Amino acid sequence: MRKLWKTLERINSRMISTTTIGPKEEPYPMIANVWDFFSQKGTKTVFVSVGTGNTCLPDLDFAETIGCPLLKVDTPEKTIQEWNEIKDILKTRKTTETTSEFVKAAARKWVLPKNIYIQRCVPSLYNGTLDTQEGPIPTKKWYDLVAEHCKQIGLPEGDIHIDILKLDICDYQDSTLFSLWQTGFRPSLLLIHWNNSPDSNLTTLLSAGHLQMIGYSLVAKEGNRFLYYYTDTNYYETCSWETPAKRFENPFVSNLVKAVYPGTENTSILHFPVAK
Repeated sequence: MRKLWKTLERINSRMISTTTIGPKEEPYPMIANVWDFFSQKGTKTVFVSVGTGNTCLPDLDFAETIGCPLLKVDTPEKTIQEWNEIKDILKTRKTTETTSEFVKAAARKWVLPKNIYIQRCVPSLYNGTLDTQEGPIPTKKWYDLVAEHCKQIGLPEGDIHIDILKLDICDYQDSTLFSLWQTGFRPSLLLIHWNNSPDSNLTTLLSAGHLQMIGYSLVAKEGNRFLYYYTDTNYYETCSWETPAKRFENPFVSNLVKAVYPGTENTSILHFPVAK
């Protein structure tokens, strides 16, 4: 537990300045010095964006700032078509009367069209299809999806990882995150547009709570758009999950109480010692 407290002190002592990316109507929080954060990787930064909001700008803002490729993953055919149109706009710098506002926004950005890779699928634990009301949607293993992209951008064989993941999907949000953790990926930065406030919805609460227990720290938020930073501190590993409870206590809480109040016998959360 002493190691845990030192880690907590180190994390709390960090002052991270933040800004926003994207338009003011749909801002995402971001580390202010994000270029310094990824400058050594530059074009080899692995940026994956799953799902699309009402604007393409958050994705393009980040790709433009870092100069890195973008792996765009989504399922609606209309959205896939619009991202292909964005690649054309970035190449020709020309729009027409029929160009949607979503696509027109890209004309102001400087991102190489060859650096935008598009996949139509739902990231998952399995390769296959997902039956929906709109028809079958392909699913693709996270590992295969990321491995293919890392190879496309020229990373060494076996170097398969995600540096930053942006998640903005209404459906399959929790299962997509679960499959990500099960695959073993831990992006350095994680941007999530939660469907609901974690403090007001049980399903979102469970996902957001688990996120911070496995090593992610919440840095900033704009509405339901949250920015997390990976600290590599898995709080689940600070206690044993095989010890039977004598008073229905939670093992993690028990260890925490013992660390704060040495010698405490009753460590049940129902009988938390009151500081005097």
